[in-house]
This record gives sequence, C-alpha cells and structure tokens, in this order.
Amino acid sequence: MLTINDSLEIKDNSIDVTAYGEVLIDMISREEAPLRQCQNFTRYFGGSPANVLVNLQRLNNATAFISRVGRDDFGEYLTAILEEENVNLDCMQFDDKLATPIIFVNKSKETPSWLPYRGADINIEENKNIYEKIKQTAVYFIGSFILSQNPARKTALKSIEFALNHNKIIAFDPSFRARLWPDSKKGKEIIKEIISESDFIKPSLDDAFHLFGKDNPENYLKKYHDIGAGIVILTLGKNGVLISDGKNEPLQIPVFSKKVIDVTGAGDSFWSGFLSGIINGLTIRAAAELGNAVAAFKIQGVGALSSIPPLSEIMSYYNINPSERGEI
Repeated sequence: MLTINDSLEIKDNSIDVTAYGEVLIDMISREEAPLRQCQNFTRYFGGSPANVLVNLQRLNNATAFISRVGRDDFGEYLTAILEEENVNLDCMQFDDKLATPIIFVNKSKETPSWLPYRGADINIEENKNIYEKIKQTAVYFIGSFILSQNPARKTALKSIEFALNHNKIIAFDPSFRARLWPDSKKGKEIIKEIISESDFIKPSLDDAFHLFGKDNPENYLKKYHDIGAGIVILTLGKNGVLISDGKNEPLQIPVFSKKVIDVTGAGDSFWSGFLSGIINGLTIRAAAELGNAVAAFKIQGVGALSSIPPLSEIMSYYNINPSERGEI
C-alpha cells in the first residue's frame, strides 16, 4: 500500500494520462455575485477532465481524451482548442442529436455556484478505440460529472474495469452531487465503489460533505480510507490540502499564493501538477506540493485555462526539489 513518501515506477507508455469525461462551455459571470443575480457572462473552455488534460499538455505530458460533444459550433470550438493543445482526440465522439453541454458559473473567490445544461456528454458510447487507448496509457483519470447518466456511466464503469485489469494507475475526482443523479442513493454507491478502486482521489470539503454529511476533515479522511481509498488529497480551500495514506498522520500543505482572482478550475490545475509529479517520479508528497504550486498560478487568472509557466519554472519558484524521488 502506498504512503505519501513513496514514488511510483511509471512504465514506458506512449500516453502519460488518458481522461474520461466531459468537455463543455463554461459561462462564467463577470460579476462576483450569487448566480441568480448575475447578468453578464463570458464564454470559456471547460469541463474538469478536459482542463486537467490541457494543463498536463502545457506541463509537457502526453495526453488523450475520451469524450463526446455535439456536432455544433460549440463542439467545433472546444475540439479546436484541444487540437491546438495537442491532446490526442482519437476517442472523441460527435453527437448528431444532442448539443455540446453548457454550465453557467458565478465568478467567486470561494466555491462557485453552477447550473448545468447536459447534452452530448451523457452519450459516450463504448468502442474498441477506448480500450486501445487505455492500453497505451500510464494513468487513467475519471471525473464524476460524467457518471451520473447512461450510457456514459456504463461505458465509464467498463473502461475502469478494463484499466484495473491492465494494472493502470487510477486517479478519480469524487465530486458527488445528488441533483445530477436520477437516483442519488445509487449514485453514492457508484462513487464509493470507484473510490475503493482508485490509487488517488482528490475530494474537496464540499465533495466530502455531499457524500458523507457534516463532519471534520480528519473524519472525512478516515471515511474515505474506510471505503478503500488509497491516497486521499482533501482540499481545504484557503487552508491548502490534507494528504493522507491511511497509515501515517495526515500532512497539511498550505496554499502557495494568497492572491485570488478566480478559483474556477483550481482543482483541475492541482490535478495537473500532481499527476505531472507522479509521472516524473516525485514522491507523492512532493507531487502534492507541485499540485499546490500549479493551482497557485491558476487562481491568479480568470477561467479554467488561464496561463501557467513551464514545469521547471514552477518548481524553481516554489522550491520543489526535483531530486526528491523514491522513499525518504
């Protein structure tokens, strides 16, 4: 079982990270106000798995995406960005009936409110290309948004089983929200099942509350480990993150920047930095520090894809030791 002082031996794969999930339009308010009061919105590229992959590409990792958009103007806009960022789109699907999904989000320094309009994303279909892509990858990343409806959920669960059978590293973002699920009880069961199969999960305090109810961070960590989670990274907003392996005392890593313009996509940026660290052989603890560093640059811009510096510059700026590899 992994501890936070371990690093993973990553086999030579043609793809570092393949993600399964949605790419969509984020309509982010220009006003910092409750969503119901917002009148002006700006269009941004969005979708947690898509954000993770683009930032991973910018940190010099090879990525691939399993997703579905409408055959419409917004679908063309999103896929053009993914192509420009060199994300592999061999497994991108196009829907002739349902539109590209859109989410309205309020600009916020705290956890933003959001209102989703689903579409083509729920129709991701199983095909052999998905399994071929997973075979080629080191880390398989799955978001939660995509799991709430079929056929995308069935395709996801089969792909996770395939990845496990091929000894892939599983990274899961367990962001359960009952309102997205036709049956919230079944939704919780599915989320918990995937948690039990994952090497890494990164819930926020809000995620933990929606899955377990009101509790304190230490008890949340215990509940995730009791389900069977491997490494748990619990994000605490302005208080940084708690990282736990279930064996040793949790380690708290403070935020690296107090300057906040917009937190949209901060968690996705953390994932990008963290997985970059794992792929590059850093210890899990050092990879979490790198995740915090990438997120620190992200929150100083607006939108999920605000610019971030090269990996070496980020590590140098925040004194993250690239030689911290293996057990310490």
